[in-house]
Amino acid sequence: MILALRTETLTRRHCDYRAMQIPKSSRNYVTPKKVEVKKFTPKFWLNRPIYYGLSLSLASLLASCSYDDIPIGPASLNSRYTEEQPALSGNGSFLALVSNRNGNQQLLLYDLERKQFIRTPNLNQPETIAESPSLSYTGRYIAYITSDQGRPVIALYDRATQQSQTLTPIYRGWVRNPSISPNGRYIVFETTIRGHWDIEVLDRGPNIELDIPNGASGALPP
Repeated sequence: MILALRTETLTRRHCDYRAMQIPKSSRNYVTPKKVEVKKFTPKFWLNRPIYYGLSLSLASLLASCSYDDIPIGPASLNSRYTEEQPALSGNGSFLALVSNRNGNQQLLLYDLERKQFIRTPNLNQPETIAESPSLSYTGRYIAYITSDQGRPVIALYDRATQQSQTLTPIYRGWVRNPSISPNGRYIVFETTIRGHWDIEVLDRGPNIELDIPNGASGALPP
């Protein structure tokens, strides 16, 4: 009888325990919310198209600015950049000058009558100076100072052939301030070949094409 009583007591306790449990239907479950993870994109990556666009534009600009690029068409002789070392042709129609308007030092030729710059292909070269210009009568020949292996040399540009040639390739002294004769045959310049600054005259020879006015005789006076 005692065993039956204990069994009944345990059964009641078990029933009371089960009665205390909350039915599943009445439980208040908290449904976990889906957390949306926002992808963060740095502003740098958002601006990548603009960044690359600017880079390509700058590269195109640098590629297009070659040493033969000059302002063509009606243009002002002076700009907000440095313009220096002017040289006038014998007939007064052309002006040579050294300008920094294109971001690098260049020797430019300006037509005073048409008020525009003239193309001079192969005159300006990368990483090479071109300064101290001097013009013949019609501006066909341009004598100027350039560099050869770090030393200044005198060069001559022919607008007819669009080519330059060095006139003092193996000259031992330093040279400066060349000045060409109106007909283009003679070039006078300063030199240090004797240890101090002297004057020398270079004769290009009698067989060159002289720069003379139309209809004028090519014969030189005695």
